[in-house]
Amino acid sequence: MPRRPLAGSSLSRKFASTGAGAKKTSRRRSADSGRPYHPSYGFSGAGFLGCYHVGVAACLRRHGCLPHPDEASSRDAASGGRKMMPLLTGVSAGSMVAAAILVGVNPDPDGMEVVLEASRRTRDLVRRRGTGNGGGVGSSSPDGGGFGMSLDALTPGFSLIDQVEGPFREALANALGGHCHRDKGTPGNAATIRDVDPELFRRRVPDGSLRIGLTDRRGLWPTPVLSFRERFQDSYRYVDAYRDVEDIIACSMLSSYIPGLTGPLNNTMSDVPAFLSGLLNKDFAGTRDPSKNATLNDTNVRAGLRLNEMTNLGLVKHGKTGLPVVGRDVSRGASIGDGELVDYSNGREEQSTIYWDGGIVDVFPTIDEHTVVVAPLNGIFNPNPSICPQIPEEEYDSENDAAGNGEYSDPRKQQRTASSQLNRNLLLNFLRPYIPNTFRHCRKSQLGLNSANADAALRMMFSSDDDELYSRFRNGYDDAR
Repeated sequence: MPRRPLAGSSLSRKFASTGAGAKKTSRRRSADSGRPYHPSYGFSGAGFLGCYHVGVAACLRRHGCLPHPDEASSRDAASGGRKMMPLLTGVSAGSMVAAAILVGVNPDPDGMEVVLEASRRTRDLVRRRGTGNGGGVGSSSPDGGGFGMSLDALTPGFSLIDQVEGPFREALANALGGHCHRDKGTPGNAATIRDVDPELFRRRVPDGSLRIGLTDRRGLWPTPVLSFRERFQDSYRYVDAYRDVEDIIACSMLSSYIPGLTGPLNNTMSDVPAFLSGLLNKDFAGTRDPSKNATLNDTNVRAGLRLNEMTNLGLVKHGKTGLPVVGRDVSRGASIGDGELVDYSNGREEQSTIYWDGGIVDVFPTIDEHTVVVAPLNGIFNPNPSICPQIPEEEYDSENDAAGNGEYSDPRKQQRTASSQLNRNLLLNFLRPYIPNTFRHCRKSQLGLNSANADAALRMMFSSDDDELYSRFRNGYDDAR
């Protein structure tokens, strides 16, 4: 296991002593109401680069922009002299970071440890399956495993949400004064949370303070009623009221669930296209315990059942209207969205996972135009302010840097490298007027078209070693200053 870069000291304290304070959230007034707006932060999907979000959270907490929930008032900043707790929203890994902040998890080291543990488990399990050497991004397989490169978290049969649920569950339980109890034979990700004070939970997570985004999978297939784009955007759902910590865990897991990528395909789905039926084998549908005929990779199933129950109770809301998506007696059927009837009579839909990763529809979630978007990708998020890496003005070649620093001792190699870099610069100078610096990703964002974003996108999908994750943590802390 790689050693911690700053062993024996807090990363947050180390960084805070080396620079200016984090940006303060000013209480600007809404143009239409004239009243102070409530500050809010939106944590984007990030995959393994959730460590970037953790670094941002560590900086904001240290400088009072994200106070500990016991030190803040979620409604009135003037009540008792307490600081205002911003509203938080997130999807995928961002939903877990937002939930952990609000529950009271310390970003450093507790929050960071969840990211590190998920990455370590990914590398270890892939290595044990013989499909990689556990090196993360760019690692090659010694035996191939049927592939020329390790698929890391995308290895068939591997479920990332099943690996991250256990550490995430334990972090939330500890922050609320409880603990996780695991019965003999029970997977760690299904451990029972005990001794959590329900009053403490309700005080830290009041209704409306945490919004977790989801995608209603039934809106992803084209229908003749609406165009695909309208139908796609109409599939966004969110939850902002929770009965207990298990509701938060279930929402965060499904907000990170992409069938066949971050979790197994759900073979009880009744409306999966026929061309996908060949993928519904034991590797994609989940690893099963032959002695008990029980699915081990079952996080999506357990979370799906809880979300179906929350839908029936009206806790899941439509992304556009903010209204509950349920409208009729669920014993015979439920009205989902605009009159779409879900039939529970055969029990198949009740056992299926209706909701998927919220980032499929809205990877940069916001509450209003003042929400500060937090993302590990550089770009422009007008009209919203943002905390993200800066768009690089120029692309630098690593070989050129190495040659300039004297890394190559062979003069002939230095000359060849300099010549190659010169030719590259001439080509780039010729093409620069025709190559945009950004591209329109969605109506909210223009992302940088550069190698930094390409590298970040790869590291979002594939695990990295501890040193690299700590480096991204540092980047998030510095960008939030």
